[in-house]
Amino acid sequence: MKTKILIVEDEIAFSMTLETLLRGAGYEPLVANTTEDGLELARLHRPALVLLDVMIPAMGGWALCQRIREFSDVPVIFLTAVGDTDNVVKGLKMGADDYLVKPVNPAELLARVWVRLRHLEQTAAAPPDSFGDGELVIDRTAHQVWVQGQEVELRPREFDMLVYLADHANEVVTTADLAKAVWGWADDTAVDGIKTYIHHLRRKIEADPAAPRWLQTVRGVGYRFTTG
Repeated sequence: MKTKILIVEDEIAFSMTLETLLRGAGYEPLVANTTEDGLELARLHRPALVLLDVMIPAMGGWALCQRIREFSDVPVIFLTAVGDTDNVVKGLKMGADDYLVKPVNPAELLARVWVRLRHLEQTAAAPPDSFGDGELVIDRTAHQVWVQGQEVELRPREFDMLVYLADHANEVVTTADLAKAVWGWADDTAVDGIKTYIHHLRRKIEADPAAPRWLQTVRGVGYRFTTG
């Protein structure tokens, strides 16, 4: 069965170009030219990934991403004509996994899609991790996290970041390496996004976010997931 990828784009010519590109790469594209159709297709077909135009009319890409996040952790890649830092950070905070600035380079788009889908496969195949005598449990397959026996709701990007840091437990991970591993790039925008997500993660999994046990900052370098 081919991997389904949902395209939500109101520019017909561009959506057709994306459809042809994805079909040629062996994927099964689903195309919606309105936010309403996009939401319906996302619910009905549960695609493996969504390519979402930020400026699509009606509710807009930001709002549609939030609606999708209510029932799915599917990776969302924003397609935007506006590549300034504020807009990119806004999209990442709203639950997007990546972004591409129009005009889109076909090779880059396929590479970003491949990275996100490959990451999903690796996450699904991995067993649960337990730290601190079970005080923190990360279930990669179920995409769930428990702290002191209580399930903690994480956004997809928060979960991906926690898993990467846990995979490098007790090692110093630079901010740039973390951004590259999670988002696929490491510019100033990605670095700002990392700081934001670390802040939210600490609030959710740390007993005292101001004095974190798990997610420690290594000043001027990056972060370390500490198991001791």
